[in-house]
Amino acid sequence: MIGQFPIVREVFLHLPLIGRFALIFGLVMLLPRIAERLRLPGVVGLLVGGIVLGPELLGLVDPKNGTIQLFAELGKLLLLFFAGYEVELDQFRRMGKRSGVFGLLTFGIPMAVGGGVAHLFGYGLNASILIGSLLASHTLLALPIVKSLGLMGRDSVVLAIGATMFTDIAALLTLAVCLPVHVNGFEPHRFGLTLLGLALYVPLVTVGLPKLVRLLSRVVHLSEDGDLGVLLLAIASAAFVAEEIGLEGIVGAFLIGLGMKMAFRRSLAENTLSVISHALFIPVFFLSIGFIVSTRIFIHTVAHDGLLVSAIVGGLLAAKYVAARLSAAAFRMNRDDALLMWSLSVPQVAATLAAALVAYGTMNADGRRLIDERILNTVVVLVLVTSIVGPVISRSVGSRIAGQGDSQPGSSA
Repeated sequence: MIGQFPIVREVFLHLPLIGRFALIFGLVMLLPRIAERLRLPGVVGLLVGGIVLGPELLGLVDPKNGTIQLFAELGKLLLLFFAGYEVELDQFRRMGKRSGVFGLLTFGIPMAVGGGVAHLFGYGLNASILIGSLLASHTLLALPIVKSLGLMGRDSVVLAIGATMFTDIAALLTLAVCLPVHVNGFEPHRFGLTLLGLALYVPLVTVGLPKLVRLLSRVVHLSEDGDLGVLLLAIASAAFVAEEIGLEGIVGAFLIGLGMKMAFRRSLAENTLSVISHALFIPVFFLSIGFIVSTRIFIHTVAHDGLLVSAIVGGLLAAKYVAARLSAAAFRMNRDDALLMWSLSVPQVAATLAAALVAYGTMNADGRRLIDERILNTVVVLVLVTSIVGPVISRSVGSRIAGQGDSQPGSSA
């Protein structure tokens, strides 16, 4: 069934195509402002808007529409591209080891908690490891909030951004191991090939591809429009190759963002791409998250599997908090920076949902899924809860940090 309000849908479908676009784009512009008036992050407005516009309620937008899927995929990639592009490389190099430490903690602790919870609820070793990895990665959903507050250069933010690369790669490598084990048993050579591909891929994307782009710009003398096209081509290529070697496309987008910092300084092409991305593609990505949330499944899962949901969601929040506080204590950061790191690492969206859907669709010879519908529904609840909690806390803590005007990012108060 598409939509609970067929009359509204019929009126919408009778509008000219450009009229439908104008209405949807108007909502994309309006919903974040309404959320901000309610003292909620703008992305929460887009998430709720996706639920309302999606197939469960009004049914005005078909999430399977090819254009919507393309825009949402580009938005996801561009969000991570700008996360990499806006990192100051000198500061990133200085914080590289610290990012690794936080990445290890914010991956390892949630994975152990999630795996333990799954085991207590009767899931086998392989499924428990996979379920634990679903909690270990995170999506930088609140990054636009941090950017708007002028905190992109703060040490705690740089740590969270750097940790994203670690957690996504580690979570997807875990998926790459668990899938074949579930289907055919453990095959070490497949895991070895994935590691080899990663070892070749990282320098290719962060060093080789940016050099090629810079050379192309000089030899062909590309116009500003050409530069914009090359940027989009580089992002898409990096994401495509990442997926071909078993990684998530967002990892490639983040890495190419870091590399392009050297090839494209503050060019008009980058500025134009930023405007288009934040006005259209990235908001559509946030809307698309709401499209997949089923209110029926959400209510049913909370009502009938409340203990499992509480254990998974509560375990995730607690584990991510412990990881952030341990890292902040080790690096002598204050409490607000620990909370900011925690809030940035809480949202479970892109990699988590993608991995869960793949695991749910993977069956062995006996027709048994790697994860069942109960876990898939719990992941949907986890996505919605953390997508709201993370940005809300990021807005609150980030505003407090920005208001203090601390000139020593990440230092103890």
